[in-house]
Amino acid sequence: MDFLIRTLALLFLVNSIFSQELDRIAVIVNDGVVLESDIQQKMSEFKKNATLNGQKIPSDDVLREDVLDDLIISELQLQLADKVGIKISDEELNVTVKRLAQQNNLDLEEFVKVVEERGDSYSELREQIRKSLKINRVQQGRIQNKIQITKEELDNFLNTEEAQNQLGPELRVKQILIRNNSSQNVQTVYGEVLSGLTNGINIDEFITEFSEDNGSGDLGWRKLPAFPELFASTLRGLKIGELSEPITSGAGKHLLFLEDKRGPTVTFEKQWEVRHILLIPNRIRPDEASEKLIEEIKERIEAGESFATLASEYSDDPGSKQEGGRLDWAGEGVYDDEFERQIKKSNLNEITEPFLSQFGWHILEVLGTRVEDKTNERIEDRAFSYLFNRKFEEELETDLQELRADAFIEIKELD
Repeated sequence: MDFLIRTLALLFLVNSIFSQELDRIAVIVNDGVVLESDIQQKMSEFKKNATLNGQKIPSDDVLREDVLDDLIISELQLQLADKVGIKISDEELNVTVKRLAQQNNLDLEEFVKVVEERGDSYSELREQIRKSLKINRVQQGRIQNKIQITKEELDNFLNTEEAQNQLGPELRVKQILIRNNSSQNVQTVYGEVLSGLTNGINIDEFITEFSEDNGSGDLGWRKLPAFPELFASTLRGLKIGELSEPITSGAGKHLLFLEDKRGPTVTFEKQWEVRHILLIPNRIRPDEASEKLIEEIKERIEAGESFATLASEYSDDPGSKQEGGRLDWAGEGVYDDEFERQIKKSNLNEITEPFLSQFGWHILEVLGTRVEDKTNERIEDRAFSYLFNRKFEEELETDLQELRADAFIEIKELD
């Protein structure tokens, strides 16, 4: 048995020495190197992933050249990361790995199992992720401050057909058409429809009664570029449930009604309009005294005194006291957790019981609620990210070319 163990140990040692002899320096990159084993490993990984994803695998010569370029650029960026002291903690690495597992609908244990079943090393994968995070940190530091996107540039992009098709929602539009030779007066029809919609009458009733388009008046679901520009310019400014003023075309006068919109950028937010009085405890008026005073203020309001006047006199919130305690319209996530909880459970035009937030003692009154269409803001955010990423890639390509041009790189010829 001892002989067998010694024999196996010797075989492992010989294999280790043999594999080291097979490896060699393929490229010198400044003070670092790229090994032949690195190139072969990356080529093998590419072929494996390409096979799994059904991708075409280029020739070994073409693949080797691409892999070599990637490894040189990675080595240069890792050298920069070490130079400026960038380090990735185990905690940050663990969070990234867990996020990667979640993106594949796996928990960490399942993720590790899948990696190893593919014949890959989980520990090597962690090291690759660590290197990728360091490289990403280098790129962010070198590129991010070079990118500027002006309001004019953003607006110009939003007005392109590319942006409207990629980011814009689909609109459900209905119309009432009054033809050129009609006996109906379009302004009279417009006034009647507008009044009826305000009183809750369905647009379809008015289409049936007034429209002369020989149809249902339903223009269907379309993105903005699919509408005639005559319509699109008006629809850009309409909110859901709004009726356009008459639009003149060769066919007659059109009243457009935006019934709905859909798509990944469509976002609605419930908002509240609130007024409050805040008392912040201090040395002169400690917590108990502040609580007692806010209770007295509430009783005075209920007895008929003006909320606004008392807010101006007593509130410690400098941003709202001069407005009678009134705050701007706001949605979820803006206020302190307890303040928001009190808003959500309150009835309109009722004063809450005194409550304590992280800022102090409050009473508040909800003055109104509304559902605000935030789709345009969401589209702007997505458009900004799109432009930023596009500029980032352009700047990064230039930066990497300069980084390589300034480096000492010696590619060793194959024997």
